Amino acid sequence: MNEIRDRLIEAAVNLGESLGLNRTVCQIYAFLYLSDQPLSPTEIGKTLGMSKGNVSINLRILEQWNAVRKVWKKGYTRPLYVANEDIEEIVMSKLKSGLEKRLNYVKPLMNEIKKSRAGFVEKKFFDEKLEKIEKLISKIEFLLNNIETVKLLTK
Repeated sequence: MNEIRDRLIEAAVNLGESLGLNRTVCQIYAFLYLSDQPLSPTEIGKTLGMSKGNVSINLRILEQWNAVRKVWKKGYTRPLYVANEDIEEIVMSKLKSGLEKRLNYVKPLMNEIKKSRAGFVEKKFFDEKLEKIEKLISKIEFLLNNIETVKLLTK
């Protein structure tokens, strides 16, 4: 059973890393997702071979993503953690926040570039490139504005 669990965790880690996610975050989420009971940071760290501090930091990240939540169990003084089993919701939420963050960086930069290109000899060349980038930004914004519809279409 542990071998199957470890292989599933590794598959989740590989998928997560291919999407640009932190390896440790993926390991902890996958471990909790595959667990049939709430676990403490100490239990998670011991099983995955991580320090309790590293586990705690990454659990906070997972909490921010709504990927895990704290639960209280009688007889325990510290919280235990369980995984949000709606993986699709977590992925879509993370995708949306990641794209929004990048757009918030790129859009002002694009405006700045458009203003400063006036003196360029190759103005037409740059205008064509900027137009393609702006079309991509518009498509990404359209996707973000309609992400709920996308989720419904994929159910």
